[in-house]
Amino acid sequence: MKKAVIVVLIALAGGLLLPSAVFAGPGGGEKGGQLELALVPPAMVSPFYAAVISGAKPEAEKLGYKLTILSTERDDDAAGQVKIVEDLVQRGVAGIAICAHDDKAIVSAVIKANKAGIPIVIFNSLTDLPGGDVYAYVGYDQRQGGANIADWVNKVTNGKANVAILEGLPGFHSTERAGGFTDQIKKYPGIKVVATQPADWAREKGMNVASNMLQANGSINVFYGLNDEMSLGAGQAIKQMGLQGIVTVGIDGNPNAMEAVNNNDQTATLYVNPQGIGKGAIDMLDAALKKRPAPANKRLPVDTIVVDKSLVDQYL
Repeated sequence: MKKAVIVVLIALAGGLLLPSAVFAGPGGGEKGGQLELALVPPAMVSPFYAAVISGAKPEAEKLGYKLTILSTERDDDAAGQVKIVEDLVQRGVAGIAICAHDDKAIVSAVIKANKAGIPIVIFNSLTDLPGGDVYAYVGYDQRQGGANIADWVNKVTNGKANVAILEGLPGFHSTERAGGFTDQIKKYPGIKVVATQPADWAREKGMNVASNMLQANGSINVFYGLNDEMSLGAGQAIKQMGLQGIVTVGIDGNPNAMEAVNNNDQTATLYVNPQGIGKGAIDMLDAALKKRPAPANKRLPVDTIVVDKSLVDQYL
C-alpha cells in the first residue's frame, strides 16, 4: 500500500527546497503504514519557526505521525513556495497546512490540492484566503495584535510617542500588524507614526534601518518591529548610539526576545503562542483526516499578550 503523507507548510515566504530533517514518531518511519507529516518553514530567519516546530513535533509524535521538516532557502520567493506545495501534491500527500506569506499567490496551489482531495489548513493567520477550500485556520489575529501593542505603547508613554515602524517583507503579515497599530492609535492623539521602513524581518537590517531613522529623526522614542528580530536590531542600534529611554517592542514572543526583555535589551514583545500554533496545526490536520467537524467559523484562535518586564518571569 502506498504510504500517505500529510504536509504542514509554514509559509512566511518561499524559496528553494532544502534537505529535510526527519523526526520519526512512535514505531518508526514507515512501519504499519504510519502517516507522515511534513513541516515546511520559510527561511528560518525568525526563531518563531523553531518554536512552532517545538509545538508541532511532540503533538505529531503523540498522535502517531512521522514528522518531516522541510525549509526554503529565501524569505521572499512566493513562487518557490507555490512550487513546494505543488510538488507535494504531485507526490500524493494526504493533507497540507499552509501559513502563506502571499495569500494570493498560494491560492493556485491550494486549488490543486483541493482537486486532488487533499485537505488544507491555514495557520499563523485567521484571514480567509481569496480562493480555494480550507478546512480550518489556526493562529492569532494579527491586526488585533497590532492594536494591543498600540494600547500598550499609549500606556507606557503616557500617551505621547513618536513611533518608527520596522516593516517586514511586503505581504499579508506586514499589512495586518502595521494596520492594526495605525488604526488603533487614532484613539490616541499624542501618538504619531513619524517613520516607517522595511527591514525584511531580519535583525541586522533592523539595526541598520533603525540607526538611519534615528539619525534622520531624533524625536523617535518608540520602535515597533513587526517581528522580534527587527525590534532586537533596533535595540542594538540604540545601544551602539549610546541612547537611552527609547522603547522597543516586537511581535512573536520568541525565547531570545523574552531573554532580551528580562535583560533590558528590549522593552516588550507580543507573545503569540507559536508552540500552540504548531500544536493546533497538527491537531487540525488530524481532525480533517478523521473527518471531524471543523471548529466554529473554521477558526482556531490563540490568545496574545504584550509581555514586558512586569510579566516576563512567567514566560522565560
